[in-house]
Amino acid sequence: MIMDFFTYTTAWIKGEILEATLITIFGLITIAGGFLFWKLGSAPAAKALLLPLVITGVIYSAIGISMYVSNQKRLGYYEQNYKQDSLAFIKVEKQRVKSFQYMYIISKVVATVFFAATLLLFWFTKRPSLHALGIGFTLFAFSGLIIDYFSQERANIYYKVILEALK
Repeated sequence: MIMDFFTYTTAWIKGEILEATLITIFGLITIAGGFLFWKLGSAPAAKALLLPLVITGVIYSAIGISMYVSNQKRLGYYEQNYKQDSLAFIKVEKQRVKSFQYMYIISKVVATVFFAATLLLFWFTKRPSLHALGIGFTLFAFSGLIIDYFSQERANIYYKVILEALK
């Protein structure tokens, strides 16, 4: 089982790299969508989407690029660390995976707050700019939930493999 462990680690990292790539692409498409709404839209609501979509896109692009770079680096030195002391490597991985589990809870809370804020903005205002802000909140929250849904699933699978390897 211990020899197979690094295969799981590699799969985990490659999954993170794929996720980072998709997040970056989503961010860039969102930025482009914001500019297209602004440039081609004729209604005030379409023009108002520029900032919320660009800001959301920039945030997601930055997250994706950061994840991509850090996981590419990780792929290189993980193999060295694993070959030097596989048991110590597995223990460090256990702590690392355990240490970011709280972020999944935070993302669900943030999404809930953003969805509620969107509803309030749509119910109590008539301004296109505030509706656009609500749409930006919803897009940010919804895409974050989708990303974390798959990330949490991969993390749970990897954590089970870590526990099995430590037996």
